[in-house]
Amino acid sequence: MTQSTFGIEEEYFLTDLTSRQVARRNVEAFATACQYELGERVTREMFAAQFEVVTPVLHSLTDARQCLEGARRTLARLAREFDCGVLAAGTHPLGQWRRVRATDMPRYRAIFDDYRMVASRSVLAGLHVHVGVAEGVDRIRLMNRLTPWLPLLLGLSASSPFWNGRPSGLMSYRQAVCDEWPRMGIPDHFADEAEYQRYVQVMTDTGCIRSAANLWWNIRPSLRYPTLELRIADACPRLDDALCLAGLFRAMVEHVQLTPHHAWCDDPLTRVLTLENRWRAKRQGLRGLFIEPASQRLLTFATWLEEVLERIATLVPASDRWILEHARNLALHGGSAEAQLAEYRGARANGLEHGEALHQVVDSLMAQTELHPSQQLA
Repeated sequence: MTQSTFGIEEEYFLTDLTSRQVARRNVEAFATACQYELGERVTREMFAAQFEVVTPVLHSLTDARQCLEGARRTLARLAREFDCGVLAAGTHPLGQWRRVRATDMPRYRAIFDDYRMVASRSVLAGLHVHVGVAEGVDRIRLMNRLTPWLPLLLGLSASSPFWNGRPSGLMSYRQAVCDEWPRMGIPDHFADEAEYQRYVQVMTDTGCIRSAANLWWNIRPSLRYPTLELRIADACPRLDDALCLAGLFRAMVEHVQLTPHHAWCDDPLTRVLTLENRWRAKRQGLRGLFIEPASQRLLTFATWLEEVLERIATLVPASDRWILEHARNLALHGGSAEAQLAEYRGARANGLEHGEALHQVVDSLMAQTELHPSQQLA
């Protein structure tokens, strides 16, 4: 099988270097500078100080690394010109949703008009991965088989333990905020693409949604491209984590195209168990026990992950096999959310006040996002 093409979208918060808050000054000047240097590769998101980098169609993780390294370094350099930094994480540790300004564009004005405070509270950043699907292959049937694995990808990416300047008690509070939206989270189950299209038609004909773009599930068939789009992952401060997730999702999509469909994927109980596993990943990240959906056994995250890695390993190119060990290391040693909490607690134990400890976390996240060498090994 020819390796699938893919694309990555990374979201970042522009961060004021003085206050460490989501930036309010110089945002439009920064946006203009980004547009000049990166063109269509950088786009505006729902909030003025939130930016997204969109890669071209990619054929390898090497290409992805080169593209995203260049974009992150450019954003960091431009941000420094305006006394700011860039930060990739599911939530900004010092983010205050009441203080963050919306982006004044027709698309976003419509969203804020439709969803009101739910939209206003969604000061979040995600990692989205598109993987190409061969022509004639039913993307909904593939989606049904991939959905039970989504909690694994959430656990590996979880990077949002803080909300409104305090520990939330969750590893991915971003997903808790997402649960306030309609048509978000784990997708509804459709037998195939034809049934899905009937649903979209009813929803648009009745004015419930403007288009299929208003279906924001954790995984969905792209409206614009012949791809499946992963949306559950938090934005990753460390680039290696983002590349690992992209490579794993790519191999998962290829795996389900090559192997037979199993009846358990269509069992209503499977979706219920996936909802439970998503909660556990949202709350505990890489810790605790999860329900393996086919056998319905309780497994540790690491054990469940290993079972899935064994299935997809042969589909990972030799040059990318580092992602398998990287995923195992995350499961063993912890990901971004655990590291952020450990830094915060360590700073507090060393006598720093709450705000100062959060400043330290923000500084570390900016350093990781901006590819400072010492932070890539932490």
